[in-house]
Amino acid sequence: AQATVQAALRDPAAPAHPHEHAALHLVASDVCAQLGDYPGALTHHRAYHQLDAHTRHAHRQERARAAQARVALDATRHEARLHRQRNDELEALVQVRTQELRRSQRAVIDLLASAAEFRDAPLGPHTRWVGDATTAVARHLGLPAAHAEELGLAARLHDVGKIGIPDAILLKEGPLTPDERDIIATHTALGAQLLTQPGAADGGPLLHLAAQIALSHHECWNGSGYPRALRGADIPLGGRIVRVVDTFDALISARPYKPAWTDADALAYLRQHAGTLFDPACVQAVMDLHAAAQLPPRDAS
Repeated sequence: AQATVQAALRDPAAPAHPHEHAALHLVASDVCAQLGDYPGALTHHRAYHQLDAHTRHAHRQERARAAQARVALDATRHEARLHRQRNDELEALVQVRTQELRRSQRAVIDLLASAAEFRDAPLGPHTRWVGDATTAVARHLGLPAAHAEELGLAARLHDVGKIGIPDAILLKEGPLTPDERDIIATHTALGAQLLTQPGAADGGPLLHLAAQIALSHHECWNGSGYPRALRGADIPLGGRIVRVVDTFDALISARPYKPAWTDADALAYLRQHAGTLFDPACVQAVMDLHAAAQLPPRDAS
């Protein structure tokens, strides 16, 4: 029986798994016992136990590896959940901080715009209307809503440099002398300087945009404006838009040195000077919005 089992184990077609080898030894042990070959039966029984112990050990190792894999997978999933949770919390915190910063920027802009407007009190809520109209024109020109809103907020500070202009000139009734016009013209550079002085960078890109508009809103499409005589598309878009809406509001407003124009006369003036003083696309946008009654209401500014 032992020789038969050994021959079976050496047979190339014999089962290769230790569990099947153990089954052969167990059968051989029973055959040897029936034939009275007790030493052979004991040998095969010991071989059976060794192989069976090896199989059980392999199974335990496999189960341990599977358990470790499950634990590692659970730990990875838990870590991923924690990362997602932390990312969600950080994103929410960033959104809160961004909203707080935006509220702070709005407050700074409101304060500065109000300070400039207070100097120009007879002109009424000019800066707010120019800002709202700038947003409307920018959206009409196809800018994304968020960028159009930023332009509108920044545009409210276009005249902030007038804080540095003496009252005797700023509020003078009647025409200005050439020297006084030169002093008034400095409000563009003064505004840009105010908005870019040390510490202003903390206001973020919105104040940088406001400085750009303050400096460029008296540039002309044909290069005849000030302070840098920029021409055409070299003038920042915010400055080109404010150049048009600022002029329109100035024309239809009563000033110490002139009566208010009608909307029709003001629009005719813009149309007449489109392509020279003003960006033609911005003029057309104002005319389109006015025709559709989509310019901001001035009495609610």
